[in-house]
Amino acid sequence: MSENRNGYRDYHNSTKLVNRRGFLKTTAAALGVAAMGAYPGSALAAEESTANGLPGTVLGRTGLKITRISFGGILSSEPSVLFRAIDQGIRLVHTSPGYQNGRSIEAFGKVMKTRRDKVVLAVKVRPEKLDECLEKLNTDYADIIIPPMDSIQEISDPVLRENFEKAKAAGKVGHMGFACHTQSPALLDKMRELGFYDIILMSYSDTGNPAFIDALGRLREAGIGILAMKGLPKRSSLKPDEKEIALTASLCTSMVGKYNANTVLASIGSFQALEMYYDILETKLGYSNPVLEERYRASLEGNYCAMCGNCTGLCPQGLQISNIIRFRMYRQDYGLAEYAKTKYAAVSPGCDASSCRECGLCEISCTRKLPLRQMLKEAHRLLA
Repeated sequence: MSENRNGYRDYHNSTKLVNRRGFLKTTAAALGVAAMGAYPGSALAAEESTANGLPGTVLGRTGLKITRISFGGILSSEPSVLFRAIDQGIRLVHTSPGYQNGRSIEAFGKVMKTRRDKVVLAVKVRPEKLDECLEKLNTDYADIIIPPMDSIQEISDPVLRENFEKAKAAGKVGHMGFACHTQSPALLDKMRELGFYDIILMSYSDTGNPAFIDALGRLREAGIGILAMKGLPKRSSLKPDEKEIALTASLCTSMVGKYNANTVLASIGSFQALEMYYDILETKLGYSNPVLEERYRASLEGNYCAMCGNCTGLCPQGLQISNIIRFRMYRQDYGLAEYAKTKYAAVSPGCDASSCRECGLCEISCTRKLPLRQMLKEAHRLLA
């Protein structure tokens, strides 16, 4: 197989793509279920808009055209993987200064030297720290900034908006949103009320809450672009089998169909993962298998945080429970040991897991019945 000038193998020479009909037929036979097409009423019809020839959409009122699956950089440290993703047509790419202990943004910077005009660039950074990021990215402009925020108080901060407006006036950024792990309908409604944010990067770790899904629908109606994260299997295998591909395709279809997302931000750190997500984007988006999805969600019961926010503010000691459990997830499920330790070290003094008095209030509130006291102890042992 030939190598092109960017040092990676041409995807179409190395992978034989399966067409949509063939995938539905063979997968249904292998799993013993009926093959299904797109969800009724979803935005996945053949006449839907495309981006770079792939299934695409407009990201809310930003007017930015993107593909239905985007490139998430939390697992990415190899420029060659990002080069390939962009050259195949994936339109939105996202990174953060903290990902891979800085190796992700370094890799992105190497790619942006020659591919900046090919992508919508999203960066998880506050506006006052944007300049440093842009320098590392070898560009003078980010299309979107989405700093992490999980409370009404944080998103209502007038200083944050003021700093963004300054950066926008200077031509350094186009749109602002925020990354959120707390599935709070009240927070999403406050975002819509403020009328300031154009985008949200939202955790889809629990799509079983109708109030949450309805709140996302109200955001879409208001023209806010929605990027979905954490709604896929924890970490795709290097050699995904038919069942894993089918599950991932169905989850992607659900998120950009009935669950209101504009695009799925897939964590891509290898050529194997890229090939799977690109294949889903090109040939399998629209495949639906509710049985597989329900089995997957059932497997999360008792071991994987839904990030529902029910435990927020409950701890008498002030522990940031959902954050600590998420940092544990980065270590255990994503293999990001150093990143997880860095995030845990930034927890407010006296609010880390060592302060837990095992009262059990968090476990009573947990929608997935997680053994939170045990998980907090483990998090401190692994990350302190």
